[in-house]
Amino acid sequence: MIKNFEYKGLWFLPSNANKKIPGILKYDYENNKNTLELIGSFYEYSNYEGEDIILGITTDGDDITLSDCSFKSSTGIPRNKPNKTSKNEENEFSTLNFRIRTVLKGHHFLKKEDLVFQQIYLEIFNLDEWIGISGFETDNDYKNNTKNINYQTPEPIKVNVNDDIDLEIKFLSNHPIKFRFTKELKLSQKTIFSLQSKKYKTLNEFIYLVQKFKYFLSTSLQKPSRIENIELYSDKITENIGSQEMLQKAINGYQIINPELKFEQKQHPWEMLFTFNDIKSDFELIMKNWFSNYEHFEAPFNLVLNQYYVSKYYLENLFINVAQAAESFHRRLDLVDDTPKKEQDLEFENKVNRVIDSSPTELKAWVKSRISKPKHFYDARLKYILKEFSNNELDKMIGSHKIFVKDVVMSRNYYTHYNKAQKKDAADGIELVRLYQKLKLLLISAFLIESGFDKSKLESLIKEKSYNLFGHLLE
Repeated sequence: MIKNFEYKGLWFLPSNANKKIPGILKYDYENNKNTLELIGSFYEYSNYEGEDIILGITTDGDDITLSDCSFKSSTGIPRNKPNKTSKNEENEFSTLNFRIRTVLKGHHFLKKEDLVFQQIYLEIFNLDEWIGISGFETDNDYKNNTKNINYQTPEPIKVNVNDDIDLEIKFLSNHPIKFRFTKELKLSQKTIFSLQSKKYKTLNEFIYLVQKFKYFLSTSLQKPSRIENIELYSDKITENIGSQEMLQKAINGYQIINPELKFEQKQHPWEMLFTFNDIKSDFELIMKNWFSNYEHFEAPFNLVLNQYYVSKYYLENLFINVAQAAESFHRRLDLVDDTPKKEQDLEFENKVNRVIDSSPTELKAWVKSRISKPKHFYDARLKYILKEFSNNELDKMIGSHKIFVKDVVMSRNYYTHYNKAQKKDAADGIELVRLYQKLKLLLISAFLIESGFDKSKLESLIKEKSYNLFGHLLE
């Protein structure tokens, strides 16, 4: 778990290393506060622009780099050069505070361009439970009053995501220490998620890639996850470990990411839509497709899956987002044979031609220029998604496709335009909650199937988990 911390030390700008200012760096994850509080100032006069980079040396001797530092507040720093200094001003001291986006511990980076890495290692909340792989074996022999605990580190899971990125999930354990008199031994395993890039990438670029996997994990958890304990590596940053041997040095990274979300307890496998064991034979294929599809379907993916990562949202906004996601997802599908759209386009074209033919000769060109191109109507998009991506188990929750499409279309129209005449046909209250959750589950199923998830396997998993996860949606 991410813990709050404070570092006392001396802080300075890369352009003026001789002017070091005492202060405290405070990393408060829970309250979305990541600040540097200085007793003194880098500046002679007020400066509200902030700094790309601030460097620090803690009282423990650790090198700290702060990136994207925006001005927060200051005291005792004049705006302009005063004509004369009063006795009170001579006795005053100045303070300067910054909001910090990124904290990097272990190295001084002099420029933002230097903040590039090749590997990122981190923990993801609930990844251990989703993977479900343990190296522990126990053997209790009650007859001889013996208990044996064996541990063997599991083999890592390695997949190639694309030509640039390799994904690895590996398992680490601690080394228990036995003293002369020992009452207990603690041996624990943790699951580490890592990405290796053939190209240098910034921390934000790596976080964006990790987010793709985190969102994939949320399709199973039906809840948010979070990033913890980041370590970054680059062949540009090494340290001597003795005997002239140089190794890449670990850089610890900290960012404020979704601090308002609270994570109370781990989930059990029966509380997840699927686990790694359910897809391990197709895991590499699904990862390749998911990472690729995230680029192609980024807008609908974010509209649906980002809802797990916001703590405050009006129900109407949640519904409008998933309704918009359905339209966006369908538009981005590479459709080879979309008969409903072709039929609608043909009908529209025939009507346009009749209007143009009936217009006076001198107005034909003007009328033609004013008539828009045929549109793919929203209800047809929903019908296509239902036909291609729903299944028997989803249909038990959705009910009549005709009624479902009508309810989504009417509710979407009302909550988009708030036309009073449409209010009576729009869902509200618990009906809107159920309609929103059904559409969201349909789209998540579509995202997974489009990424290589076996459709029949998904149907059986929904059936298996429907009582725990979706019982409230069953008619």
